[in-house]
Amino acid sequence: MGKRSVSAVILAGGNSRRMGKNKALLELGSETMIERVVNSLRSIFNEIIIVTNNPEEYPMLNNVRFVKDFEELNTRSSLVGLYSGLYAAKNNYIFAVACDMPLLNIPLISFMKNKIKNQDIIIPYIDGFYEPLHAFYSKNCLHPMKSQLDKRDFKILNFFSRVDIIETINSNTIRKYDPHLNSFLNINNYKEYLEFKNTYMNIISYNCSNEF
Repeated sequence: MGKRSVSAVILAGGNSRRMGKNKALLELGSETMIERVVNSLRSIFNEIIIVTNNPEEYPMLNNVRFVKDFEELNTRSSLVGLYSGLYAAKNNYIFAVACDMPLLNIPLISFMKNKIKNQDIIIPYIDGFYEPLHAFYSKNCLHPMKSQLDKRDFKILNFFSRVDIIETINSNTIRKYDPHLNSFLNINNYKEYLEFKNTYMNIISYNCSNEF
């Protein structure tokens, strides 16, 4: 699959209850968390979609599309954001990720992207758990997603039984690209943010210096 075949969808829901502020706007060196995610994904996706109901909070982002949650669903959840981004995407496939995952591994994502054939979902499966916000989804998922949302069921994994083809990427394969599984690290509260900065900022700084 070529660069133009898949859209990236970043879920940026706004203020986090546990963080007390918008995680996407936390600073990591010279850029915000969401800038870090966008800049990483731009190298392999021709369309970047930010799902947020507050696009005015992101004046620093250029050449992205802002999509709001479907108003008719009248709630906010990761599944609503995922559905809204997939519905709006120009391409038949999306790669979905959260805004608070700053150590994305582009070789791993490219490996997953290159596996696309006719699957409905391509998703990591690590130690018995799916990673639904580091996964590829086809537009075939729209109908089962909407049917589930109409029932007010907001758990992403619950619609999986209603699609035909799910390909899982096991942890052994993932570790060939990301030995420490840093791709799946996310930041939930201010303590984790400070710990992340102390532990990983050298990785961020190194990667930034090699991207430009």
